[in-house]
Amino acid sequence: MKTLRIPKTVLWIWKRIAAVIAMVLIIIAFVIGLRLGNTGEPTVTSHAQDHANPSTDSGSGRGSDSGSGSGSGDTDPQMYTCSMHPSVRLTDPDAKCPICFMDLIPVRDSASGDTGSLVLSLNETQAARVETTRVGRYAPTSTLRLFGKVRMDETTVERISAYFPGRIEKLYANFTGARVNEGDHLAQMYAPDLLVGFEELRQAALSAEQAGSVSDIVQKSSLQTLQAARDRLRLFGIDQPLIEQIEREGYSEDTFTIDAPRGGTITHIASREGEYVQTGNAILTIADLTHLWVDLQAFESQIAQIRWGQRVRFSVESHPGELFEGRVSFIDPMIDPQTRTAAVRVAVENPDRTLKPGMFASATISITLDGSGGVSADGLLGRWVCPMHPTEIQDEEGSCTICGMDLLPAESLIDSSHESDEPHIPLVVPASAVLFTGTRSVVYTQTEDENGFRYTPVQVTLGQRAGEFYIVLDGLSENDRVVTSGAFRIDSAMQIAAKPSMMSLESETPVTSAAVTSRHERFMSGLADSVNAYLNAQEALADDDLDAFNATAETLNASLDLVQTDGLLGEDLVAWRQAARWLRTSGSFSDIEQARAEFETMSNAIFSLLERFGAPDDTHLYVAHCPMAFDFKGADWLQRTKTIDNPYFGASMLRCGEITRELEPKRPDSPAQRPIQAPTHNHGGL
Repeated sequence: MKTLRIPKTVLWIWKRIAAVIAMVLIIIAFVIGLRLGNTGEPTVTSHAQDHANPSTDSGSGRGSDSGSGSGSGDTDPQMYTCSMHPSVRLTDPDAKCPICFMDLIPVRDSASGDTGSLVLSLNETQAARVETTRVGRYAPTSTLRLFGKVRMDETTVERISAYFPGRIEKLYANFTGARVNEGDHLAQMYAPDLLVGFEELRQAALSAEQAGSVSDIVQKSSLQTLQAARDRLRLFGIDQPLIEQIEREGYSEDTFTIDAPRGGTITHIASREGEYVQTGNAILTIADLTHLWVDLQAFESQIAQIRWGQRVRFSVESHPGELFEGRVSFIDPMIDPQTRTAAVRVAVENPDRTLKPGMFASATISITLDGSGGVSADGLLGRWVCPMHPTEIQDEEGSCTICGMDLLPAESLIDSSHESDEPHIPLVVPASAVLFTGTRSVVYTQTEDENGFRYTPVQVTLGQRAGEFYIVLDGLSENDRVVTSGAFRIDSAMQIAAKPSMMSLESETPVTSAAVTSRHERFMSGLADSVNAYLNAQEALADDDLDAFNATAETLNASLDLVQTDGLLGEDLVAWRQAARWLRTSGSFSDIEQARAEFETMSNAIFSLLERFGAPDDTHLYVAHCPMAFDFKGADWLQRTKTIDNPYFGASMLRCGEITRELEPKRPDSPAQRPIQAPTHNHGGL
């Protein structure tokens, strides 16, 4: 039998064809398996969804041919959302989020069908470390911290001037600071015009006595001459008892003694012994230092909470641990365009003269707010006060013991429209319960549920902040329970579940009080206060005034605490916190060179803030550079004027440097997202 031989070429071709066929079969099998897997995926998702929602029909998955668990064709389609932007709602599972381009996730209904709240079991609530408190009515208090300087009460200052020309023969009060009592001798003057007036009065008095036996015309003329002599001496400042004495006895001295019209302290001497003075020339000045003023500087954001008659407590460095007290007697009706502050004057009683004019004062004002945002009357209603001296308070009508003015009812001097026998106690919520989004504020309320606790986001309208509380104008009721700790965790769970959260509530009602239109403007207003405090520090160093720099540094620290950052998010908030840390100083400086080194760090922080947020007000600012600062390393600073005022050298090289650029005011609607730069060099204490 003959064996059939297959050519090697055919075998080689057959092996190659078989390999190709096998590869094609493998690819076909893989494609079929992949399609079968995709077809079953919705069914798996459906089961997972049904497991998470036991009340949902198990036949409602997308894998069902009918697309409905009940077999009806009118069931709402499955919606898909973005975990980062829950407001997105699409029916296409393969679509991307149009905002962040993330994959979408299915929207899952809650067990109760309520998509506006979140139910957590007791264990889940404890694991999330949720803490709550009841909303109640409470008169919240806050504290304003102000800084200023003690000075003389202008209403008690009296300048002793010459009523007639003459020469000062003797000056009894001959040094500044001397204390005198009413009636004490101040000076002895030789005044020829006054002596002539005395003699004319004496002669006129004698003529009037002798005119009684002559005609009526002569008698009338004599009396008129006598009255004219009396009036002339009265214009010379001579009191009535001395005039009557001169009429009877005459005046035998060559000089005249000037007595103190009031008690006080000699604060200024304008003339010395042997000098000639003309009518109206000043001789010396007396001030009553038992009544003083403390002039404080208040920022715009603080003015609304300050009112006439408020009690103010303050301290001075010379008496550590001791508190002094006064009352607000005047609030400047104008805002300083450069410092953006208004002067607040406090009247202070100083009977033992402990306080000295010129002392720096650190003051606090405790404020109690009512439901309308008004400030309490601080115990003045129903009492009588002096409009010039609010420390003069009486229970009955009378006169001021300081200036003699009639006392007025306190209601006529303060805004008492919101005061009543039963004041309205406001509804308040802890500040830790409020979540801010920039355009709204949200709190989470807690109610009991059969499965645990239900948490619902509620938009609220807030009034003023007082300490650790906000006044609630709308959105909550008394005894509502709100989340004070763990609200962000609840809100994150709401966003993941594609439910309404702090970022997706329908209402766009702003969260600001009636006096504020936007949170960005509130932040910029606070930033303006900090920038102006920095500028005051620059001017103090340019004047070589270390005490003024320390005072303005304290003011800057206080202004940083008042900046409202609830409208800042993300990088803006981080940038502000970093700059605020560089701006803040700890304690007072005893060496002006150390203060100047610290000021450079403050300058870099200010530049970073202005580059990011823009100039905070309507004034032009100038960037200056000194190439010789810090051993020719150079340093920049910010100032108000084009004329160089060098804070790194002061008077020794006040005009050293140049203006490098001008910062025009700008208020961006959306601050640029530029990373803040840390100070490039820190020279320490030199």
